Amino acid sequence: MKISHKVPLATSAVIVLAFSLFAWTQYHTVQNALYERTENRINEATVALSHQITNWLNGKLAIIDMMAQTISDDFSEEAIQTTMDRPLLEQEFILMFGGLDHNGQPISNNPDWNPGEGWDARVRPWYDRARNHNRAILTDPYADSATNDILISAVASIYDGREFKGAFGGDLSLKTVSDAVNTLNFNGTGYAFLLNSKGEIISHPDTHFNGKPISALFTGKQPRLSSELQELELDGTTVMTSYRRLRGLFGSNWMIGVVLEKEKVMAEAYTLSRNAILGAIASAIVASLVLYIMMGHLVLNPVARLTGIAEGISRGQTDAEIEGTDRKDEIGALAKAIKRMDTSLQITIDRLRER
Repeated sequence: MKISHKVPLATSAVIVLAFSLFAWTQYHTVQNALYERTENRINEATVALSHQITNWLNGKLAIIDMMAQTISDDFSEEAIQTTMDRPLLEQEFILMFGGLDHNGQPISNNPDWNPGEGWDARVRPWYDRARNHNRAILTDPYADSATNDILISAVASIYDGREFKGAFGGDLSLKTVSDAVNTLNFNGTGYAFLLNSKGEIISHPDTHFNGKPISALFTGKQPRLSSELQELELDGTTVMTSYRRLRGLFGSNWMIGVVLEKEKVMAEAYTLSRNAILGAIASAIVASLVLYIMMGHLVLNPVARLTGIAEGISRGQTDAEIEGTDRKDEIGALAKAIKRMDTSLQITIDRLRER
């Protein structure tokens, strides 16, 4: 391979390598910055949302606590019904319901509510949950039998002084919570959903997953339920996921989960890396062409001419015009050396002829 080819190729390889290293460094710098920024965005968004959800639910619990205290201060079945019929409760809850310990018969603020024959409050899961806590508490989510909406209930015990008399509560639709959670889409890169500490999904943008374990969402490696950003595979796509607990929600260990598509989150880093690689290739091509032209003009063409002159001198052609002797570089030194050789040969030839 000619020097005219070797040098540009070697230079191009060096340029590509240098730019590739620079692109790799820049990519990882931007990637780390994006990871940190994504974690901060998730933390800020989920903290704000968790406060919003916690405050909303705690507000409902506070109302139930207040109603329970009102009943306890003046216990009677009439007082229970009067309390349940208050307009505030009708506005804040879908349905008020309850039952007393002596018969378990239904009590409600809706005359049309008919839980069915044989219904007994005392055997309902919410009844024991209310009795086992000294303040209002939320039930686990469940599907409403009539509408199939996902509901939760804020329930509390009924006392006559210190004597347990029964339990009551109010139904809440998780749609309000779901709507708030679903507003988080992180600029179109993902979504948020609600789950409990056992990994059971409470509310998901795809309602198909509601009530199912998180293993139904992540069929491969399962995520750790922590705020640390993790990378997992979801339906063949690499996602980034993390989880944050709702602090201050009495008796309920709920969490906000976040799922982001890595390719969308890291699009900026991918673009930078691609542009850097394309820039390296373009720079290598331009540098090679410039170097090839410069080498031809400054080195290769003069060397080729001097080589031809040297060959002519070797065949006895001592009258050739030697160019480049005025140059101050290596080519000039070579041209001067050839000229001196030509002069010496002429002198030698002349002396031989004189003999």
